[in-house]
Amino acid sequence: MIPIVATIALRLAVCVLVSWSVWRWFGVASMVPTLPLFGILLARPLLELVSALRDGMKHVQLAAVEGRHYAFRGRRVQVLEDADRRRWVRLADVRAIVGFTASDGALAITYRDGVRRLGRPAEAHVSEEALLAHLLKERAPEAARLRLWVEREIVFPARRERERLGIRAPAADADASD
Repeated sequence: MIPIVATIALRLAVCVLVSWSVWRWFGVASMVPTLPLFGILLARPLLELVSALRDGMKHVQLAAVEGRHYAFRGRRVQVLEDADRRRWVRLADVRAIVGFTASDGALAITYRDGVRRLGRPAEAHVSEEALLAHLLKERAPEAARLRLWVEREIVFPARRERERLGIRAPAADADASD
């Protein structure tokens, strides 16, 4: 943005200098034809400045949610991330897509560390690994599609990020004794 402002300042200085020179040598009436020079030299840099300001405001407004928007086939899916870079998917969103019948309590028993109440207001969320394990048990075609999407968009990037940061993998969510 600094180069745009510098360009505007330079072009404005040139316009003012030309107008002042014409006014000093030929008078006020002769200065009027120099006024279109302002429009010609300043139009493009001013539009670029407005565009840069719009992009900057958009970046500032969306910085809080950057990289955290998830949608499966046009349906928004809320995904939260904890300090260990573990991702938690809202169960209501998964049920709206797949419609599986397991209750929150049943999921909490099956995946002990995989179900939590998070957010404001507190809603049931399932960890990415527990969701993946549960979707493997579902037989609906939509569950298979969702499982592939969860694996590609949520689980794999979270694993890669944890590996990159040196965070150890979370304990297995599924109860091995069942």
